[in-house]
Amino acid sequence: MATGETNPFLIVPPPGIVPESAREKPGPAEPPPANPDDFISLPPGIVDSATFRIEAQRPTRAVEQSTDDIVFFPAAPGMPPVKPAQTAWPSRAPAPVEETILPDAPSAGWLLRLPGGATVTIDSAVFIGRDPSRTPERPTAELLAVVDPARTVSKTHALLEIDEAGLWAHDLQSTNGVFITEPGGAEVEMVPGSRTLLPPGADLELGDYVIRVQRGA
Repeated sequence: MATGETNPFLIVPPPGIVPESAREKPGPAEPPPANPDDFISLPPGIVDSATFRIEAQRPTRAVEQSTDDIVFFPAAPGMPPVKPAQTAWPSRAPAPVEETILPDAPSAGWLLRLPGGATVTIDSAVFIGRDPSRTPERPTAELLAVVDPARTVSKTHALLEIDEAGLWAHDLQSTNGVFITEPGGAEVEMVPGSRTLLPPGADLELGDYVIRVQRGA
């Protein structure tokens, strides 16, 4: 087409009307300015863009409902509210208390008061005589040698032993025998080879040698 010629295909709009192609199209919408509190501050020298603070999600605490709420039922007008009766639970019986039985205190032994005032304390078996010796049945028994110038006491004259019942005397087949004079004055002659219980305060007579027996303190 030569310069100055009119294009037969060009449509000229009426005055005041702007073609659609000539209109200025709006650009993309700008985002709202960011809130400074939504950014995470970084250490100096480190740059990061488009980093937003994420709001921490706090866990929701479950609300515990009390089971001890007191409920009052409505009463008639003019009457005070009535509190429901509480259930009476059976009380637990106390545990039985076992009685502690302490064993009897051991005996403090026995005292042998010899002629002349000397005393000997015994708490186990003891052989008495001028020159006593132990027997195979009682190898750990004590020995008590007495001085008897008249020699009425045998070498191993008697045996004394202690148990729960008290103090016992044995006549070991002595020559002059064993006699017991009780506190009341009664005299008992022992049978050789047997044993007799000695009461406290009794006199034990080995021939002419007399021993007073007493309970230890």
